[in-house]
Amino acid sequence: MSQVEALLGRVSIVLVRPKYPENIGSAARAAYNMGVGQLVVVGAPPLTMEPALKTATHKAAHLVQGIRYCDSLTAALTGYALVVGTTARRGRQRQPLAGPAQLAELILPTLEVGPVALLFGPEDKGLTNADLTLCGLVLTIQTAAQFSSLNLAQAVAILCYELHQGVVRLTGEGEQGLYRPRAAAQPELAAMLEAADRALQALDQHSGLDQKGIRLRHLRNTLRRCSLSAREAKLLKDVCRQVAQAVAGQSGAV
Repeated sequence: MSQVEALLGRVSIVLVRPKYPENIGSAARAAYNMGVGQLVVVGAPPLTMEPALKTATHKAAHLVQGIRYCDSLTAALTGYALVVGTTARRGRQRQPLAGPAQLAELILPTLEVGPVALLFGPEDKGLTNADLTLCGLVLTIQTAAQFSSLNLAQAVAILCYELHQGVVRLTGEGEQGLYRPRAAAQPELAAMLEAADRALQALDQHSGLDQKGIRLRHLRNTLRRCSLSAREAKLLKDVCRQVAQAVAGQSGAV
């Protein structure tokens, strides 16, 4: 088991008084996709399994079947080293301290030593002020629309994704499964710029203008702002050589 898997396995999604089994199933699917280990349901009777399992899909079915049901929020949160509450509403008693992108950085020190609960309220009203008093950290998901609250499953998915990405980044394990091309080395960039210099010189001779210097300077500034792969540097070098040859009236392909 990797460090990321171990850490995320200590996170629980706690749903307070949820109303729709479909949302619970979708929350389970989001949690499973991001490696979150447990689902807890508070203040609601055991759900009708069929609609929840349908939205969870067969891969997250074990999370739905393993839901821990609690009558009270206090009982549900016993044993967690940290509780993170979510709210869409603002006010004197509701002052969110963070957004989803900051979640991993804020909770990782605690997660390394104990379990953490991510707390979500019911679909229609969200968490109450009393619920939020049990939280050590409160955050909100900012939206552009005036209707600021999100669907319960959407909110769970956003937080689970941000938490996963943050833990991956902070533990240094890297994004597993993503292809990372080799970056262009300095000699490869120098060869590409040399080819660009010749192409710009050929264009100046053809047009009768002297613009190579400023164009080359802009090209160098552009390269400083981006990171070329070795393949991209070679492609640009070959294009520049072909331009120089074409302008000089030579054969196109190198």
